[in-house]
Formats: sequence, C-alpha cells, structure tokens
Amino acid sequence: MRDYEILWPEWNELINERFVPLVDNTDRYLILWGGRGSSKSDFAAKKLIYRCLTEKYFRYILVRNEYISIKDSQFQTLKDIVFDLGLDPLFQFKVSPLEIVCINGNKFLARGCDDTTRLKSIKDPTGAWYEEDIISEKDFITITTSIRTSKANYLQEIFSINPEVEGDYTQNWFWKKFFEDKLETSFTDITRVEIDQNKTIEMRYTSHHSTHKDNRYIPDEFIAFLQELKKTNPYYYTIYCLGRWGNKITGGQFYKLFSIGKNVSETKYNPSLPLWLSFDFNVLPGVSCGIFQIESRKMKMIDEIQLPSPNNTTSNVCREVIRKYQNHSAGMLITGDPAGVHEDTRSEKGFNDYTIIQQELKQFLPSMRYGKLAPPVVMRGNFINTIFETGYEGIEIIIGNRCSKMINDLLYGLEASDGTKLKQKVKDADTGATFEKHHHFTDLLDYAVTSIFPGEFDKYRRGGRPMLITYGKNISNHNSAYK
Repeated sequence: MRDYEILWPEWNELINERFVPLVDNTDRYLILWGGRGSSKSDFAAKKLIYRCLTEKYFRYILVRNEYISIKDSQFQTLKDIVFDLGLDPLFQFKVSPLEIVCINGNKFLARGCDDTTRLKSIKDPTGAWYEEDIISEKDFITITTSIRTSKANYLQEIFSINPEVEGDYTQNWFWKKFFEDKLETSFTDITRVEIDQNKTIEMRYTSHHSTHKDNRYIPDEFIAFLQELKKTNPYYYTIYCLGRWGNKITGGQFYKLFSIGKNVSETKYNPSLPLWLSFDFNVLPGVSCGIFQIESRKMKMIDEIQLPSPNNTTSNVCREVIRKYQNHSAGMLITGDPAGVHEDTRSEKGFNDYTIIQQELKQFLPSMRYGKLAPPVVMRGNFINTIFETGYEGIEIIIGNRCSKMINDLLYGLEASDGTKLKQKVKDADTGATFEKHHHFTDLLDYAVTSIFPGEFDKYRRGGRPMLITYGKNISNHNSAYK
C-alpha cells in the first residue's frame, strides 16, 4: 500500500458548530435526531470517513430496513462527501455488492433488514450507521450483538433519524429504550443490553437533538418551507421543523381541532398566579395530574405529573406537587374526576381521593372546585374543540411544550363510533393488567376547562343563548284566575 497524506480541514470549518463536541464521542450508541435539514447525516458521514481513513481497523455496516434504499442514502452521502473533499483516489465504490473500500483496507458494507441472513454474515464489524429508519428491536439485537470485536479503537453505532414512527411512539421499543422518562432532548445516559439469560451489560449512549437552526448552510427557501408547515400541516411542522417525536396520524382523533402549531408553546410557572390542579384517578397507568394557571382568558398548562408504579398513587402525586411548588403562596384550586369522592379499596375507610388531596396539600389551603357529575363527554369535547378552533368567548388553551403525555393524548386519543372517547385497552408489560391507553390527561383537561369556565360551558350547552332568569312562582293553569 502506498503512503498518503490526508489534508483534513479543521472540524469547525467542516461541520456545523452544534456537532463539533461529538467528533470525539466514543459512546456505544450515538443518537442524532431532530428536524430535517439539521446536517446530522452530513456529520455522521464525515466522522465515519475520518475514522475509516485514520484507524487501523474499521469495518462499518450501513443499515436500513430495505437494502435497496441504502444506495441512495448513506452510500450516496458518503460518496458525495469523499468527492467533495478530494479524497476519491483513496476509495472504491462498489455496487455489487454495495460497499465502499478504502485504500488502507477499511470498508463500509451495506445490509438491509429485509435479508436477516446477511445481517449476521459480517465478520468483526466495528459499528453500524442506521439512517432515517428505526428498525425492529429484533433486527437491532441481531446487529448490536454482532458488534463485539476487540480490533477497533472503539465500537460505536450511530443513528441519524427523524423522530416519526408507525403507531404510538411511546410504545415503540426505541423510544422506550433510549427516551422514556427523559425531559431533555440532548443528554448522556446508560442503557442495559441483555447478552444472554444470565448476563446483562451496561452501555453509555448520547442523545443529540438538532434542527435546521443548527445548520449554517441551509438555504432560506428550505427554512421558509419548514416555517410554512406551521400553517399548512402542523403535524409535519412538529416532526420536520421542531424535530419532536410523533406518530403518523391516521384520522379519527377525538380532539380534531387541536394543533401543535397553534395550541402548544413554552409555558412558565408564575408565582403570583393561583395554581389549578386537575386530577384523573386510575390504578394504571396511575393518578394523573395537570397543573394550570389562568391569565385573563388564557389557560396555560405548565406541568403534568404521572408517577410510575409503585408511586402511582394520589398521595405520592400530591407529594410531588409539594416538591415542585413548595414555596407557592398565591392560592390553589382543585378539580378533577367527580368519581374521586367515592371510597374505594385504594383508600382507608372514611377517605377518598379528594380528602387525601385536601390533607396532603393543606399547606396551600386548597379550594375544592370539582363537580358532582362529570360533564357529558360529547358536549365537553365539542366545547374544547370549539375553543381550539375559534377561541370561543375569547378563551385560549395553551399546552406547555414539556407536557408530552397531554400532547400525546390530544394527538392520538381516538373517537368512538358514538362520538365519545374510544377507550383502547393495552396490557402492562410487568403485571399483565390492562388499562386505557389514552384519554387520562385529556379527561383531566376536560374537568379543568369546564371548572375554570363554567359560565361559558353552560352557554355553549344552550347553543350560545344567555341564561334566562325567571322571578316569582310558576302558577299552574288549574289555579289560574284566567280559566
């Protein structure tokens, strides 16, 4: 092999500043995710080309769900960058089979998950680059357990993905493995991988979020297109512009007029305003609590609480409220599911959910504002949809952008054939018990809206007519003097 000298540019000249700290990242999993046009694939390719040129042993797998799609994605990205950098004399680009071979013997090999036999056929791979697709958990396990050689400087698997999946993303294996219970978008943590029935190992991973705003090279026309999605297609605005997790929406949502672009924003706690707490009571997935503040006619959701088992009780939720808002002194009002007044097996005799709340939160001197009966589901749903659409009676509902469970319920909770909420059942993986998949947080939203704006809800129920107030007694016809 001939000697060669590589004139590699400074990293801050070659890639966007947002990605420079990742050049030396050696975590086992590097997850690059977010919006379109952020340059995450460009960074991944340049880092891998550099490693391929400079490391003694490097054998990297290019992975997608379908083998045929790799040629126009990772393969083409790597090829374009190699030629742009003037490094093409150092590489061979083969199409049958699809692979890239460096003059030093290092290489990239393409594999599709549509051929599981070939997934296992690479000897001593040093990593894998998963582009756009989130593959199945089974295929991931097959690939990641094959990456175990001691020949490499370090082993690393890179994901460059847009955060969209079929079905509920909170039930997707990838989200549950790397993102569940995480509030931040960029972080470093540990994941556990089961090697066999008797051995589990811990591996570090980095989650790195980026959007088009992190790409100094992006054309203005593309930025304008992404911003226009806020009006034309709020769903794709959420995925492609903001880079947030989402599911492909198939229709039939109960809250048809909810829009992320219009109804979701950053919300902050205001210590000078009262807190409204709204509750929905369930054993599984647990007691749900939404925290709201009202500014004029604007109702802002600032926080949500739903604790994992075994802490999923009314008392523990209240203690979490105290932990977060212990210095609050501007008043507190409590509403929620009227069924919380009933005693059940979760509470001691003489206690119910609301007496527990009143006792646990007594330092705030809470005012209880829950109703005797739950408002009709169809009517309250129509009322809230109308607020989302037109700002009925000047009311505006803003959901905090960190209230992911509420946003998920609003986006993916479905409507039943009778116009009520479809209560889909799912099974708890640990206990085997079934519970309702959606609508816990939207139920507490319904209770909050109708409690905070009772007059407006009553007016809406009567078709917009003002309440008719009658004075005096009704006199029946048979007692009338005018027979």
